[in-house]
Amino acid sequence: MTLEQQPHQTASNGFQSGSAYYELSRPKYPLESIDFIKTIIPVNGKVVDLGAGTGIMTKFLVEVCQYQVTAVEPVEGMREKLLAAVPGVKAVNGTSWNTTLPSNSQDAVIVAQAFHWFDDLKSLQEIHRILKPEGHLLLIWNMESKKNCRWVEELRNLYEFYDAAAPQYRKNQWQNVWATKEASDLFNVPLQHKQFDYPMPFIRQRIFPRILSKSYIAILPKSEQDELEKKVNAVLNNPEYGFDADPVTGEFIYPHDTDLYWTQKK
Repeated sequence: MTLEQQPHQTASNGFQSGSAYYELSRPKYPLESIDFIKTIIPVNGKVVDLGAGTGIMTKFLVEVCQYQVTAVEPVEGMREKLLAAVPGVKAVNGTSWNTTLPSNSQDAVIVAQAFHWFDDLKSLQEIHRILKPEGHLLLIWNMESKKNCRWVEELRNLYEFYDAAAPQYRKNQWQNVWATKEASDLFNVPLQHKQFDYPMPFIRQRIFPRILSKSYIAILPKSEQDELEKKVNAVLNNPEYGFDADPVTGEFIYPHDTDLYWTQKK
């Protein structure tokens, strides 16, 4: 594997050190989106969860959809959490450029919260290789929703300040590869898209661990993380921004948008 085919350093370092926070505090997925996935991928289908992380999507694919799942994840710390969360699932130490899986073997590949880390032609070629004829590729992301929510906007302004060097879904650079002729030779384009509202139940105590789970925050010096936590709490404690949690339990609704894109192998 060449150097340019190694996982992004921010991802590999950040997710290795932040895997415990990731498992604890990252959002799941709205059941409407999982039900919709079931309309695309056949019953009992062979599915790869590519860049599977700690197994958040893997667990849905195995337990709710009952697919035959192979989780591909290059970061050891993430893979360990995945195997603990989804016992018995097949987990592979592989990348988007080299999944190690047989050609024409999978009904679908799903990439949850990760395609922006490997949005290149070589990844699409590898996904195309392992998919069966007319197999599906699905991309899904959760994003904290700023729609009519001032405190979410303020928090995102605080932590997204640090993500300049890191690929991110919100920057839309992941879409560039889909505009190439090479991609259109492999898959049907443009991608189909559906968005789901996700009013996710959450507790205040997990807001900053959620932020720490972001790779570009996980690699910051502890002093900068502590300073950021103070700023986050200042926003949450300021009634001007409208954050409202149960004073006893800390429970509140964390608004998210869930974007699902899908296409089919040519």
